[in-house]
Amino acid sequence: MNRGSLPHDPAECAAQVDAAFERNDPQVGTVVIGLSLCHPDAEVIAPRARRALASDRRGLRCLGLTAVSHMVRRTGEVDDTTLETVRGLLRDPAPDVREHADTVLSDVWIFVPHSRLPNWLSRRQRLQGVRWWFMTGWTGIRRWFQAR
Repeated sequence: MNRGSLPHDPAECAAQVDAAFERNDPQVGTVVIGLSLCHPDAEVIAPRARRALASDRRGLRCLGLTAVSHMVRRTGEVDDTTLETVRGLLRDPAPDVREHADTVLSDVWIFVPHSRLPNWLSRRQRLQGVRWWFMTGWTGIRRWFQAR
């Protein structure tokens, strides 16, 4: 499959993603990202992105995370199953996958209404905010004392 060969019809786009998975196409991750950019329905994108997230291939997991991020940004929606899958990737053996999963959860926090999100994500994001303020504040105080 050539890059950029996704059709303009969203239904055809989803069918091409399914076909790419069935063929074990090396470009399937790129096609999943294309689906997340061309289809308006998170319910169509999410199962295909989760399939990429469950892959044995590290690169495909990263591309699946990118697709989830685009889906969240475009639709403002994410289902609990996808969130739990991304949460599991925070413990992935590959450091780049863990970092990418962390970034995707930050995107979820930004683009999905907080009332729709699970409590674990709210606690996680608030803890990261406190950690950021502590590190930023501590660095500023230390610099202030060093300048004197």
